[in-house]
Amino acid sequence: MTATAEQLCKLLKAQHPNEAPGPALLATGLATDTRSMDHDQVMAWLVGERQAAIKAEVVASFLAGVERNHAYLRAALSAFSCAMHLPEHSFTAQTQLSCQICSFFKQRDVSLIALNRIRFLVGAVQAGNISNMAFLLQEHRTSDKQLPGSLDLMLRILDLIRHMPAQSKPNDLLIQLRKLPGVKMSDDEGRGFLNLLGHCGILQAPEHPGLLYRYTNLGLAPRSSRSSDWSYPVDFWRGEHGINDDAVRYWFSDYPELLGSQCVP
Repeated sequence: MTATAEQLCKLLKAQHPNEAPGPALLATGLATDTRSMDHDQVMAWLVGERQAAIKAEVVASFLAGVERNHAYLRAALSAFSCAMHLPEHSFTAQTQLSCQICSFFKQRDVSLIALNRIRFLVGAVQAGNISNMAFLLQEHRTSDKQLPGSLDLMLRILDLIRHMPAQSKPNDLLIQLRKLPGVKMSDDEGRGFLNLLGHCGILQAPEHPGLLYRYTNLGLAPRSSRSSDWSYPVDFWRGEHGINDDAVRYWFSDYPELLGSQCVP
């Protein structure tokens, strides 16, 4: 069967993480198997996908995902950002069980259905997982390339961020984002979207730059508070920080209408 993104999202939401995939989900052809992979296999997978990724195509897919409210189209930009400065390395550990560079275990079962849930229902890398990055880049590479038809919604989102009150925190921005006309995001999708903007450096605090500038192990990154469930660095963003225009120029240089500060009428 050929399932739409909406149908896949519905099936994935209905799928219990600890249960075998149902026949309807299997019939879509979506990858649902679990593979035992060691750290170095996953790193080689990620490095290959990073080398194959084309920045302009990743950005175009992201903008199409914003326009169409599809998390899976936006997801590769998060993975591309997270992988940009990740050093190629073999499993490195002293006393800990996970790699001291990226936190991936020496051997791990990689659930593709779990990764598909992240792709379709969140749309951003979680906890800096290298298998998550590799999968999102792979699925982008092997999918039909998408181009945005309109940038109006992205313009409105950027304008919203620029005009948030100085003391606003990510939770405040999430509330306003989901209220914005044209935005159709669940709470998880909205969080993923703002985390993504942090990963690519658009939302950051001066002392906590995004992954555009340097590799940061998101699983070990500092947090603004013990109770925070936001990813680094958006966790430290406040309204007074607005938008990092350097990152906007880096990612959206092919879309000059996004480089200004005015909202479309």
